[in-house]
Amino acid sequence: MSAERKLMKRDAQGRVVVPVARREALLDEFERSGLCGAEFARHAGVKYPTFAGWVQRRRHERGEYEAKRERAAMTLAPMRLVEAVFNEAAVSPPAEPVLEVLLPGDARVMLSNSAQVAPLARLLQALAEPC
Repeated sequence: MSAERKLMKRDAQGRVVVPVARREALLDEFERSGLCGAEFARHAGVKYPTFAGWVQRRRHERGEYEAKRERAAMTLAPMRLVEAVFNEAAVSPPAEPVLEVLLPGDARVMLSNSAQVAPLARLLQALAEPC
């Protein structure tokens, strides 16, 4: 057995006990490293599930999960419906679309006539306004 292995403390179930200072140093190093968790754990000689638990516990203690949840809640806006009315002259028979506008939520608008651009612009402006 190596000298390092002999000096490691173990709990009643035989698991290696990592001192708090060492664990915090590893977590600080991980945050600076830019490596993924699994790669860093392998490099540090720690089992990945143990390391992932340390990372998660630290993030909970810092309130990082709650902050992300609050930011996500702030970015979600209530759905708004806006009626778009086209007059008969602006509607042309279906043709190859000349412009396709991709919107959030996998919505898309396909324009086949240049007369449809102005009403679409008004629609998008109305949707962008806060409720």
